[in-house]
Amino acid sequence: MRKKTMILVVIIALVMAMIIIIELVKPPKKITVGIVTWTGSGAIVGSSELSAAELYLEKHNNSKIKIAPVNDKWEPEETVKSISQAKNGGIKFFITSHPSKCAVASSHLFEDNQALAIVTGSASPALTGKNDYMFRIISDANREQKIIADYVNKTEGRKILIIQDSGNLPYTEPAFEKFTATLNEVKQWEVTQEKIIISDFDPESFKEIFAEDHDILYILAGSFQTAIGRIAQLFFYYHPSKPIILTPWARSASIVEVSGPSAKNIIIPSPYPCVNSDSGISEYFQFFKERFGYEPHSMTIGVWQAIELLDKAFEEGCKTPEDVKKYLLSKDTHITRLGNISFDRNGDVEQSFYFLNDLLDITQ
Repeated sequence: MRKKTMILVVIIALVMAMIIIIELVKPPKKITVGIVTWTGSGAIVGSSELSAAELYLEKHNNSKIKIAPVNDKWEPEETVKSISQAKNGGIKFFITSHPSKCAVASSHLFEDNQALAIVTGSASPALTGKNDYMFRIISDANREQKIIADYVNKTEGRKILIIQDSGNLPYTEPAFEKFTATLNEVKQWEVTQEKIIISDFDPESFKEIFAEDHDILYILAGSFQTAIGRIAQLFFYYHPSKPIILTPWARSASIVEVSGPSAKNIIIPSPYPCVNSDSGISEYFQFFKERFGYEPHSMTIGVWQAIELLDKAFEEGCKTPEDVKKYLLSKDTHITRLGNISFDRNGDVEQSFYFLNDLLDITQ
């Protein structure tokens, strides 16, 4: 009887040892992170962000993250639908790179502790100052536009043409109000405002307006739309020596390419420095181009940072949105490979901006 008991004990011990060994050698369980963007055919912006995620995981073999594309087509109704479906499928963590109209429409999905999002491209002030589960790693439009207006106030002239994108009003409407209010704090500008859907821009319809007397053009539009470059070209035709200001959401090689000769007059405010002045970003752009064969747009920098933040949180043992929120708020400054991020108590940040006016600065 004692002999049988000993055999049973040995068998149990062996089984337990095997279980421990299996647990030690099997790969760690991955945590799915949904990247919410436009992944349809021809959507260069969305594919760039997914490529940035792929590159990050290739450089971090031990990462606990598994990426899942969440295609919202950059349409608010589709955003709510696609994120809701992803949450129902068990995804608790998201990185969003859609425009403000989509972020505002879906913000209610991150009001409780069931899901957390890191926002990389939606500057609407409607998202600011909320104690929710949205963490935004870029400044809101109020700060962004004040800094741009302060810059414009230092330029010569008093007549400014503003082409405002009516296709993303949750961003461009408060941005226009803040920008013009700040302009007039210093001197009285003569503002000509034209609201259009940027993607539908027709040069023939705007020749008269562009031919009028303007000292500066401000294209208040984002989402890396190539039509921004065509607008810049038309203005340059009539005003070959006048500056053209874009938003941070137009720092893209494709926009500069479409801009043609007007690129020499373009100035882009950006929360990220030019490539050649920052070794981390320079190396990232180099790796990206070698891996995928084209220049990434600037928002992919934010996507990389967001993945790195979540990866570090998971390494610290965070498993729930509540855990990650506490982790992100626990440090004054998070150091990432592509720049530092300091959240306030509501998960917002205040960045500095670089004004890029050299072709290489803009495209790299």
